[in-house]
Amino acid sequence: MGVKLRNGAAASAKAILALKTHLGCGLSGAFEDFVRSHDGAKPETNVFKVSDTNECGVTQFIPVEEIWKERSHIENIPGKGYPVAWAESGNYVFVDEDKKGAVFFWDHETARVTEIAKDFAQFLNLLEPFDVTSIKLKPGQVKRVWVDPEFLARLKKP
Repeated sequence: MGVKLRNGAAASAKAILALKTHLGCGLSGAFEDFVRSHDGAKPETNVFKVSDTNECGVTQFIPVEEIWKERSHIENIPGKGYPVAWAESGNYVFVDEDKKGAVFFWDHETARVTEIAKDFAQFLNLLEPFDVTSIKLKPGQVKRVWVDPEFLARLKKP
């Protein structure tokens, strides 16, 4: 994995067993190994490729105790699917045990599901640190910008 993690902890055996019971199946080995030391971890600012024209980032890995509840927010999630990460802009990353632990991106605007990795280990390797200097704007490309007045006021304070 190319990104650093912070604030992760070991998921309890009880929480892991409860999730397996709800799903009616085991968890992918790489995911279960991950939550045994990084449950609920927050990665540094990152990016992963969803498609040739779309990228996103993981904001936080979902703590095991919250996965079943979060699952209810995802339309059309497969029966053995479970969310493993909150992605930017209200999206999710989930694992589908019926697909041998493949990892998918769920877009909240369209409910479209896109396979992004064959397993959780491969997904972790897709995460790259996001470098803000990689964004290059051409002169005149930005026509206007709206800034929340409360945020702007905080910026102006000495």
